[in-house]
Amino acid sequence: MAHFLYNLKGEFTVLNLLVLLLLFAFIFYRYKKRKTAIILLSVTVVLFLCSSTAYLPTYLAGRLESKYLPYTQQNNFNDSEKVLIHVLGSGYVLDKRLPANAQIGWCALGRLAEAIRIHRMIKNSVIICSGYSPLGLETQAQVTKRAAIVLGVAADKLETLNLPSTTKEEASELAGHYSKKSTLIIVTDAIHMPRAIKLFQAQGFNPIAAPTNYKMNEGPVQDGIQWWPSLDRIGLMNYVLHEYLSNLKAAL
Repeated sequence: MAHFLYNLKGEFTVLNLLVLLLLFAFIFYRYKKRKTAIILLSVTVVLFLCSSTAYLPTYLAGRLESKYLPYTQQNNFNDSEKVLIHVLGSGYVLDKRLPANAQIGWCALGRLAEAIRIHRMIKNSVIICSGYSPLGLETQAQVTKRAAIVLGVAADKLETLNLPSTTKEEASELAGHYSKKSTLIIVTDAIHMPRAIKLFQAQGFNPIAAPTNYKMNEGPVQDGIQWWPSLDRIGLMNYVLHEYLSNLKAAL
């Protein structure tokens, strides 16, 4: 069951919703419910245009990512104070052909790279890797720790939380192992950071944000045609909807 739920989490997407709406529109049309079919088809077209063109996905993603700036703090901590740098999990594969840094994937690698950058800025810091295994094998936390060692972090500066499967569980598990008064830096995707901060605050921490893996960039990039549909923008909308719906669920 845990493995099924783990796989199911990423399956409900905008693209799947569009296909489902089209399927229902066809069924209603087939059974002479043409008015309902036309309404469903219209909703599908509007949803497709809103999700696949640049305007709405980039606006919503930009709102989420602008809430916290990249981490720039230098040596403002007491050298005797243990600073926790928590790298939130983001999926992995157990492919023994690959080195550990390739097994954790691009998203997790970006988070880990940011954690290592901050770790080198703060003398008495440790990197906490988290994430479980849906198959009961080597956990995501353990693979991320091995990747950090490959990238030059000392093993005694790495700790793991092997049970969490969600951000909420990561916050709860951290609270069960560390003082809530600890100096805590959270490393995750910029689009995910607002929700992550709320979840760790709910556990009594006062976390410092260290966002990375930005979807929206302000540099000189070639945006292309804003109104032309793109699968990349549908992918961006998936990230946006996941964050907004998760925030809504937490508020209920």
